[in-house]
Amino acid sequence: MLEQNYLEIIEQAPVGIIVYELVDEKDDEALVLRLANQAAERFTGIDLRTRIGKRMREVFTVVPERCRAYAEIVRTGRGFEETFASTSTGRAETHHVRAVKLGAKCVLVTFDNLTQQRRLTLFLDKILESLPVMVFVKDAQELRFERMNRAGEELLGLSRDQLIGKSDYDFFPREQADFFVAKDRETLEKREVEDIPEEPIQTANGERWLHTKKVPVIDIDGNPLHLLGISIDITEERRVRAAFESAVKELEAFSYSVAHDLRAPLRAIDGFSQALADDHGSKLDASGLDSLERIRRAARRMSELIDDLLELSRLTRAQMEVTKVDVSALARDVITELVSASKRELEIVVQEGMTADADPRLLRIAFENLLGNAFKFTSKREKARIEVGYETNAFFVRDDGAGFDPAHATRLFTAFVRLHDQRAFEGTGIGLALVARIVARHGGRVWAESAVDKGATFRFTLGRT
Repeated sequence: MLEQNYLEIIEQAPVGIIVYELVDEKDDEALVLRLANQAAERFTGIDLRTRIGKRMREVFTVVPERCRAYAEIVRTGRGFEETFASTSTGRAETHHVRAVKLGAKCVLVTFDNLTQQRRLTLFLDKILESLPVMVFVKDAQELRFERMNRAGEELLGLSRDQLIGKSDYDFFPREQADFFVAKDRETLEKREVEDIPEEPIQTANGERWLHTKKVPVIDIDGNPLHLLGISIDITEERRVRAAFESAVKELEAFSYSVAHDLRAPLRAIDGFSQALADDHGSKLDASGLDSLERIRRAARRMSELIDDLLELSRLTRAQMEVTKVDVSALARDVITELVSASKRELEIVVQEGMTADADPRLLRIAFENLLGNAFKFTSKREKARIEVGYETNAFFVRDDGAGFDPAHATRLFTAFVRLHDQRAFEGTGIGLALVARIVARHGGRVWAESAVDKGATFRFTLGRT
């Protein structure tokens, strides 16, 4: 089995490998072909494996000096290597040949196409130099730079001549260099790719922020040889993100302040309307009293809208605490609260064993709104069915209630959008916007399927579930 593994390795080797046996030590031409791999056939252009067992002179057109040189290796144990030109592929190429003694009677010959290697090296160099990200290589022992591409020179403001042979301590503040070196050592020790999403770096062009991946380059025995680094400049992206986050926070703070300040005058409108009705209601006719009641209802509705707006703002700012959540138990708790306030006949099904990595408080708010809608929009059914489950990588809440026109499905998750008349089903139209915000904060998405009077199904994902 071990021998077979060695043969497979030889067969897949990128260098040409040939083994000859000197069957008669006194005869230079008694070299018999015993082994040849695929690479050897490609290099020579000859189907060598069909000629195993034939003498070297029968396989190749060779001069006596070549047979004598290989025979001498078997006799003396002294190998040699050389470089020579060849046109076997139809164009001038340079090959490197190395021959050593193998066992008691054999000689092992390996050869590379140096021209092909140079072409490949030039091709890879061109790719490396054209990449718009910094690519560097350090030695694994002293962590000194061995390679840097053009993008790296431009990013650091240093030429590769200044960098090669130097370490991080030659260019960066000690604290920063300590961080870089620690990550390098960690990468090499673990033999694993290290991902550093954000790291500041002082350059000749000022401070820049990088997203860096560090890759250990190891030998066949698992020992580290080099450290490969790939760094993307995310400075501008970071600035844009910070500016956007700042603008969002300012807008949220403004919305919260405005909404909060509106509550006092609304309470005053409601309170004075009630006082007017109590103190002077006898002086008003039915139309006047109705107008006062309309004013009070409008004020209360506006107060509800403001409360919902504040809740939406709080959800956006709230810190998430993700844990393993028993979704089945959470859904049953919400349903128990809703059922306790209802005297209807309901068939409720909750799938067992559902779990998710989520913020339990936010997930509860999402289910309160989805199940609250299911209860509300089945309220005109004598007997209703509500189901909570998980299928095709998504959670769902399904009911057989009023449903909605599927043409408007995407509008449902916009704040204050309603598809039903307020007199038929009460609400402010904020619930599904809350659900969408919560799902988005978990890295998921939410969508709905329905038809008028055919019920509705709301599905959502939570990233990892």
